[in-house]
Amino acid sequence: MNNSRILLKLVLDKIGLKRLDLSTFQKRLALQKKIYLVQISGLDLRYRYNWYLHGPYCPSLTEDAFLLKDELNYDEDYKEYTLSANAINDIKRAQEIWEVPEGVDLRSWLELLASLHYLKHIAYWPGSSPTKEQIFEKLVKTKPQFAGKSDLVEQGWQRLNQLGLLENRTLE
Repeated sequence: MNNSRILLKLVLDKIGLKRLDLSTFQKRLALQKKIYLVQISGLDLRYRYNWYLHGPYCPSLTEDAFLLKDELNYDEDYKEYTLSANAINDIKRAQEIWEVPEGVDLRSWLELLASLHYLKHIAYWPGSSPTKEQIFEKLVKTKPQFAGKSDLVEQGWQRLNQLGLLENRTLE
């Protein structure tokens, strides 16, 4: 098991994905979005995301997750390592981000948060930086499940903003 997958395993354990169940799309989507949010919280795992049907997606993370799952059957190198205090603090910050509001399912919330951040900081916008309204419009255009849910979108925006992730933090 290489160092990047050892780090991934330690992070997954800390965020509640210890069993690394990749059997359903929903579980793989949660892994993708949680790792994205961990990274924007300060812990750079060196995964870079592209825009995909369900928001930010990183093919190399999927590949590493499946390799890690196979390696866990025979390799326990990760047990010799621990996360630093800084890494643990970054993970706690990410967990604050994805704390789900009442009445909202986790998958939608994670997809919303990661998508809003990606559209704000990583997506290409010709000209100057996009306005909040342009970001919301693009979100609804590319993700129609958020149409008519302006209160939820605003709530996601405010969560990211409260934690300082809209103005200053990016994955790059």
